[in-house]
Amino acid sequence: MDIERPERYAKKQRQRRILYSVAGVIVVALFVYVFTLASPLPRVERNEIWLGEVKRGDMLRNVRGLGRLIPADMRWITSQTSGRVEEKFVKSGALVQPDTIILQLSNPQLEQQYQNAKLELEAAEAELISTRVRLQSDLLSMKSNYTRLKEQTEMAELEEEINDQLFEDGLVSELNRKRSKLSAQHLRSRLAMETERLNFQEQAIEPQLATQKTYVDRAQARLDLLQTQVDALKVRAGSNGVVQQLDLEQGMQVAEGQQIALVSDPQNLDAMLEIQESQAREVRIGQRAEIDTRTSGIVQASVTRIDPNVERGIVRVDLEFTDSLPEGCRADQTVQGNIELQRLDDVIYVDRPSTVKENTKASVFVMSADEKQALRTPVEFGRSSVTLVEIVSGLRPGQQIILSDSSRWQSSEAIEIR
Repeated sequence: MDIERPERYAKKQRQRRILYSVAGVIVVALFVYVFTLASPLPRVERNEIWLGEVKRGDMLRNVRGLGRLIPADMRWITSQTSGRVEEKFVKSGALVQPDTIILQLSNPQLEQQYQNAKLELEAAEAELISTRVRLQSDLLSMKSNYTRLKEQTEMAELEEEINDQLFEDGLVSELNRKRSKLSAQHLRSRLAMETERLNFQEQAIEPQLATQKTYVDRAQARLDLLQTQVDALKVRAGSNGVVQQLDLEQGMQVAEGQQIALVSDPQNLDAMLEIQESQAREVRIGQRAEIDTRTSGIVQASVTRIDPNVERGIVRVDLEFTDSLPEGCRADQTVQGNIELQRLDDVIYVDRPSTVKENTKASVFVMSADEKQALRTPVEFGRSSVTLVEIVSGLRPGQQIILSDSSRWQSSEAIEIR
């Protein structure tokens, strides 16, 4: 028969309770460990993130775009007549002056027309001279007749006066007296008519010559036109500058009105920026800008033109420099520009996070005071520029936020910073 020993039973009970306690601790530890593994805080190295400090002050809103330098004064040289390229005197990039000959064209038909026009003008001028000589000769003949008739009239009047005195003395008969009076009267009538004819002839000379002058003027105008076209066979630059484009070669045919060469002033350049359509809506003519030439520094400019059309989401904006361009700047040189839209006074702002848009609400990670964690915080953003954005609510000056892309932590409310 077995005899139960109380002290041995109590010992077993203590061992069993200890075992249960250890097992419970192990289970809790395992549960905590498993839970911790299931939802750990994301960790990130401090040098892997980009931080920005919330500030208060004046904020400059601007838009940025890439572009190039363009000639402010470009002149296309067009052909005033058709012809064939006989000789090419300059190439693209050459410095030219207004009288510099770029191309020599030939047009035999035009040159023949010019010679014919010269002959037509000479013939018209000869006919004018001939007409003037004939009219002057006719006028002189009429003046001679007028003078002779005037002499006859004066003699008849003298004879009439003599017969009147002789008649009073009874030395001439009444019949002779009447004959002398009638002769003088007829001559005076003829003289009056001849005087009218002479006056009319003198006044008619210029109208008759004007008709012939019209033919001369017409021939001269045609000759001048052909002369201009013949002179245009020597294609000149027409202005100081650099030949930007000249694609014609010897032997090629040129049509009237065809663009031959592009000449521009290399010292007079403007800037053309390409602005995203979404950012260009607030760009206005007259706004100030800064153009970074990338090689010669930053130059001040102002907006002069905004393209009304949108191409592939891009709006082209032209700017005129208000400062002198540095030496070495060339047409088509790549530049970068910032256009000032608005200056906001006394606002809260921060460097613009990569995923934040203007006038939106978004969550950002804000650094804790000990900078060991970053907590997700809802923020309302306002107006923005290229690099800055206004804070409407959710942040205060002095706080630091993570500016770099935080999409990989979108399911976490906090991250650990190491």
